[in-house]
Amino acid sequence: MEKPSELVRLGNRIKELRLAKGLSQAKLGMKILKDQQSIHKLENAEFNPTYLYLLEICEGLEITISELLDFK
Repeated sequence: MEKPSELVRLGNRIKELRLAKGLSQAKLGMKILKDQQSIHKLENAEFNPTYLYLLEICEGLEITISELLDFK
């Protein structure tokens, strides 16, 4: 089954921002009380995150939701 393109774009954006902050998946997960596998699945578009989950990601990355959703 093909992954929805918007989820792929979101996962790529999260990975880009995480790497720009110098965080591993495990470190981001620790900051927001999620495991590394959860971050991995998110970045690889393996599930559709809730709005609240995205807010937690933003908190861990120290960005706003607007910054997260600023796809290029």
